[in-house]
Amino acid sequence: MVLAAVVVVSALVQALTVLGDPVPTSSLGFAGLVAASAAALVIALWITASTALDVVDGKASGALGRAWRRPRVLVWCVVLTLVAVALAILFPLLPAIVILVALLILPAAVDGNRNPFRAALHMVRWSPGRCAVAAVVTILAYVLGWVVPLLLGFFVTGVVAAFVTWLWFGANTAALLVLWSRLYRRAAMLRRHSAAGSPTGRGLGDDVRDSS
Repeated sequence: MVLAAVVVVSALVQALTVLGDPVPTSSLGFAGLVAASAAALVIALWITASTALDVVDGKASGALGRAWRRPRVLVWCVVLTLVAVALAILFPLLPAIVILVALLILPAAVDGNRNPFRAALHMVRWSPGRCAVAAVVTILAYVLGWVVPLLLGFFVTGVVAAFVTWLWFGANTAALLVLWSRLYRRAAMLRRHSAAGSPTGRGLGDDVRDSS
């Protein structure tokens, strides 16, 4: 419910920023709309990333409250968003790289890892096949994320189009974060089981490690 609420509220805020079809200018009013849109995007990403791991852990209740106690995740969301915007200016497909990086490190950041990049590398090491499949799914979702709104533009415009577009973006983001959070948690469990030792006495290279 929290994920759905975040997606809907964020889409509504984004739709309201285009109410009246504002024209890009150097005015304070337009700057305020841009700031509101950016803030809504970052906050939605922050809460969604935090809630996704809680959902995977079966702790959806109280997820919103826990998100506010994870300010480091917010910092990561701000940095990743800025990098994605900068790369989008250079080439529209480059943000896909940032999205993949974000999906790799945000679950680890939510889990309190001081070095989420290292945790992400461990995840890839323990489930390389699953991560490869998830990466392909992510790229396809990114492409569809732009194709669907473009097709939608032929049928609806204005506030309604903006709302549906951001609803689509938000739903995709939530689904992908849950997917990658599951991979992260699974890899973390495999590492713990390996560290504790398997009942059969087999080590790291046997059936504990998942290479599929």
